Amino acid sequence: MRPIKTALLSALAALALASAPMAQEAAPYRPGPETSGTIKVWTWPNNDRTFQALMPAFNAAYPNIKVEVQGFPNGDSQYLNTLQRALLSNSGPDVAMIEIGVLALLRERPQWVDLAQDPYNADALMSQFAPFAAANVTRPDGKIVALPKHTGPGGLFYRRDIFAEAGLANAPGDVEALFADWNSFIEEGQKVVKPNERWLIANGMEIVSTMMAQRGVNWFDAEGKLQLENPVVLEALQVVDKAADAGLISPFAMWSPEWQGAFGRGQIATIMSGNWFGGLLKRAFAPDDDGKWGVAAAPADSTGNRSFNAGGDHIGILETSQNKEAAWAFISWVVTDGESLKQQYQNDDLYPAWTPAGTTEWINFADPYYDGQNVNEVFAQVQANLIPATLNTDDSVVSAAMQTVVNNIVQGVSTPEQALEQAKAEVAARL
Repeated sequence: MRPIKTALLSALAALALASAPMAQEAAPYRPGPETSGTIKVWTWPNNDRTFQALMPAFNAAYPNIKVEVQGFPNGDSQYLNTLQRALLSNSGPDVAMIEIGVLALLRERPQWVDLAQDPYNADALMSQFAPFAAANVTRPDGKIVALPKHTGPGGLFYRRDIFAEAGLANAPGDVEALFADWNSFIEEGQKVVKPNERWLIANGMEIVSTMMAQRGVNWFDAEGKLQLENPVVLEALQVVDKAADAGLISPFAMWSPEWQGAFGRGQIATIMSGNWFGGLLKRAFAPDDDGKWGVAAAPADSTGNRSFNAGGDHIGILETSQNKEAAWAFISWVVTDGESLKQQYQNDDLYPAWTPAGTTEWINFADPYYDGQNVNEVFAQVQANLIPATLNTDDSVVSAAMQTVVNNIVQGVSTPEQALEQAKAEVAARL
């Protein structure tokens, strides 16, 4: 690999900090366009399709780099297992994606290139990423294991037409006023429900995840202590119970074919999720619903906070890569280049972790899918005000246990108090 002058990088990074709203003008130093080689990139669906769509723009900048993309199902299951096996055997791709839910598990692996070191010096760029995303990829010893790619500022996606049919206001600001808090969300939300035909909420776990994130409570605290005793957990389960009693929660298992199809059939009126969910609605779940959806901030918690993060991804280089220069050219371009970020946002609703992108025209536009709404007016506020999550290697264990007991509440099998004790027992048995 050609050495990259640290002084030049520092000068260009300083220039980037002072420049533009455009992401291209704030881009970090990258290897020159003559850089060549073949690199393998591992990711998951539909991010493999996203990368493939970027290839014409990437090869306009780097015509001599060939990128071979391979997708493995589910970033936190089959993909995770495949990547872990590769890390343990010192094999695998040049570049690999990391989903936020498993970042705590993977960032401790020594097989990641330290991007804080020469010739990358990515620490000079961290101030240009969303602070919580930059912190998540930076270990206590200063090692940067990956670059933040996208975040998941969350909101309430809702069906404008269903709200109007039910006699409810359907402009984003009016919806936020209507759903001022969780009690009003349940009370007013009952008006859109048709028993055994249409529901307000896709899955009870949305309520738990959103309420905990609004309060800055995660499965574990910064010291690694389990947080199931935190009062907000039981409070969230009690809201789930009220919503279930009111018939608001659909019977469909999350990510099942029935759950996915319910959005296009008009059976689910809202979902609380990260910005990226809009890409699934547009291209997979409800592609014919232009103008029917809107986005509002989620119901406020007892402190008045409506903001939460739900998702995010990162991209790093493996030490075993035989072409780290081309790998660095690729990952730095993907997460900072204006054309890259524009295509990922407008084609797949992927929200940039690279903050200079937030003031561009391409992220602030009247989106016809949302009846002309500029949804970044919601998501930018969320990203600015959300409480960063504390990630832990055992998050998936607790999340799985909680999803089970939430389903038990919805099905009337357990009370919130019983469900919480069941979750504690399940987690204790697995940890």
